[in-house]
Amino acid sequence: METTLLTTVVAGSSALLGVALTSIVNLRTLRQNQYFQFDLEERKRYHELAEKRREEALQRLAAAHKALSFIKREFSPTNLDITWRARMSDSEYDQKYLSLCLEIDNLKVFAALYEIDLVEDVEYVYKEMNAFWGNFKEVLRMASLGKPVDANTLFLQKSHEAALLIGKKTTFIQSRVSDRASKYQERQF
Repeated sequence: METTLLTTVVAGSSALLGVALTSIVNLRTLRQNQYFQFDLEERKRYHELAEKRREEALQRLAAAHKALSFIKREFSPTNLDITWRARMSDSEYDQKYLSLCLEIDNLKVFAALYEIDLVEDVEYVYKEMNAFWGNFKEVLRMASLGKPVDANTLFLQKSHEAALLIGKKTTFIQSRVSDRASKYQERQF
């Protein structure tokens, strides 16, 4: 009888020990699976966030490139000639210039917040835009007073020089923006 009792106790203890070990193993496995799932979700969110930031950066770079193209075109020697031949009034020209200032303001924000090393270049473009505006405004004033204006007129020459400098600098900035965009496009998350 003692053997039966001993056997029953050993068997019961073994069963309880087996259940306890199985529970511990299952608990550890469950915990490891939870950590794995948590890590997997965290990595997934990280990659989604990184991809979203990459796409946003590419959109900002595209908008900056477009704004630079617009400014370059508006301050080109060709547009200078078009504006001159249109015999635009002072107030019309001022309104046109103010709308162009919105583009440069957007570029200033872009450079100051996202591409700090472009701040000086964008400021240079703005400075030349002001030089262009002031000189061309004087050309328009001279024309409105009936004074002769031709290719040798100092203010027209200075407007042309400013237009060329704006074109060179915007092309330079565009190449830097394009380089950054290429780097963002190469990144795969």
